Amino acid sequence: MHKQKFLSPFFKIDSISWFLSKNRGYSMAPEVSKEYNRSKMLAWQIHCYGGLEELKLSKTVRVPYIKGPNDVMIQISASSVNPIDVLMMGGYGSVFLNKARQVEACSFSEILEFPLVLGRDFAGRVVAKGLGVGHDVSIGDEVWGALPPHQQGCHAEFVRVNKSLVHRKPRTLSLLESASIPYAAMTAWSALKVTGGLCLSPPKGKRVLILGGSGGVGTAALQLLKAWGAQVVTTCRADAVPLLESFGADCVIDYTHTDAEKQIREEGKYNIILDAAGLGADAGPKYADCLKDINISKFITLRSPLLRNVDDYGVVAGTMKNIADLFVTNVKTGIMSKSSTVRWGFFLPLSDAIREITTLVEEGKMCPAIEKVFPFSDLPKSYERIKAGHLRGKIVINMNEE
Repeated sequence: MHKQKFLSPFFKIDSISWFLSKNRGYSMAPEVSKEYNRSKMLAWQIHCYGGLEELKLSKTVRVPYIKGPNDVMIQISASSVNPIDVLMMGGYGSVFLNKARQVEACSFSEILEFPLVLGRDFAGRVVAKGLGVGHDVSIGDEVWGALPPHQQGCHAEFVRVNKSLVHRKPRTLSLLESASIPYAAMTAWSALKVTGGLCLSPPKGKRVLILGGSGGVGTAALQLLKAWGAQVVTTCRADAVPLLESFGADCVIDYTHTDAEKQIREEGKYNIILDAAGLGADAGPKYADCLKDINISKFITLRSPLLRNVDDYGVVAGTMKNIADLFVTNVKTGIMSKSSTVRWGFFLPLSDAIREITTLVEEGKMCPAIEKVFPFSDLPKSYERIKAGHLRGKIVINMNEE
């Protein structure tokens, strides 16, 4: 049998396809939805980097297929739009992400990323799975999860995901609500637990300042920290104060107020300052005096130059520049002498994160913050809203609404 035909996703559920699927390392159940047996799907794609005009809705995109034993196929009901999607549309991180694609494919050849589907988090239903998935999820389960930036995204009807990044969605949330949480919450989890070291040092009782608490990552970080027993001070505009107070913030400061910087310092020194406002590492010196002395405190920014440096200088030179930039930033702040550091935070595709977040949501310790829901057909408008900034929660995409 010709190899391409052997790998074709356009199979029907019959004895021959069942035999082939078993030998390819995946299983399909008779209850697989008829939609999955279509050869084509709807997806928003870009064919080159640029502005919103590059987003094109295609009706002839090939439906993904199971490639390995740990793959899970999801029929998407809802997704969301994150700032990383808008940045990637303009080419941000393309050099680094293409290298990541080569590593994943175990290829020395350049991999063409286009046409590229964006979108990082999703909620939907399992329609197929590899044999290695076991009983983690079953055909028909409603699930949620997030995709690393180097993989094809989920602004489409179907997506293939590794089992480590898929979990049964919280019973307490709808599919639309579920789609608003994973990527932002996993980014916040990674920045606090891994970069911030809270996986080693118990967060209970620690004081944390969140700069820009009203966006997707900010609201998620606030709820995570309160669930862990930390004391949280956060900043936002006046109209977002009630939202952050409803999530349990100990103190919410309107950063447009003339005394905002004074109020931040009056609330005391902090173990961690999380920059969820995109101020960047250059803001580290400004807030250095707000960190606790001799306490291994950290200023963590989610806007690092890591991907940009690799884009501008290549992998090797860019990596060296990243090391130099982080070192120089720490020296300039003068906080290393106080055992404090400036660090860069990122989304990390960790199964521990999605599992804990699922548990916290089901326990009522985290809930979605949604600003607006857009129909799938209006996806470019959701990108426009992200570009405008000053979000009050997440922007969600309803796949089932025209």
